[in-house]
Amino acid sequence: MRSPTNAFALQARFLAVISHELRTPLTTIASFTESLDTDDLAPAERSVALAAVRRNTDRMLALVADLMVVSRLQTGDLALRPGPVRLGDVIQEAADLLASREPYTAATVRAGDGPPLSADAALLRDLFYAVIGTVASGAADRAATVSAVADASGWTVTVVARQAEKLTDEYLMAGMLADPEPPHRRRSTALWMLLAEAVAARHGGSVALTYDPATGAGAEIRLPQAIPTD
Repeated sequence: MRSPTNAFALQARFLAVISHELRTPLTTIASFTESLDTDDLAPAERSVALAAVRRNTDRMLALVADLMVVSRLQTGDLALRPGPVRLGDVIQEAADLLASREPYTAATVRAGDGPPLSADAALLRDLFYAVIGTVASGAADRAATVSAVADASGWTVTVVARQAEKLTDEYLMAGMLADPEPPHRRRSTALWMLLAEAVAARHGGSVALTYDPATGAGAEIRLPQAIPTD
């Protein structure tokens, strides 16, 4: 079970991400709505204002859908589709998707031998896509190295990039990463990491950002062999 301290910290970050993600579209809608409430607006300007309102409304609806997924993962309300998963294959799939969606971003995957996980393959792919993309996009060469090793307790996956600075909350809020699925809209890396943490926690694991001046910034992902039943 998650400790009260960790749960409180996750809730605080969840609220911070919501506040940040909603601020820009709400400000835009408020601004253009005010301009529409005049009689002297030219037809072309009115069309531009309406398009901006619709675009940012769609952005907020998509954000709410994303946050609902994160919330359902955190509460356990989202049903998983577990099956045997070869972790190295899922990580490589995520890395290949990242290269196709973010052409200048790449990852080298080194996965050791180990037993399959009992996990939801689609959600794990999203987890690794989010973490690898977040870490790699912060490096000057936009490249990351991924290593996966298994032991008696499960798998440990490390993602490292040559990044001179830590991946701070400010960085995560400002970074963007495309969705691997159509329509390939872009989410902040803060939202992507929130999703990754929720997926890992739902599988009984964890995601933690790391930093070492000698190796760079990265993340460590821990996953047990099977999804907890309690």
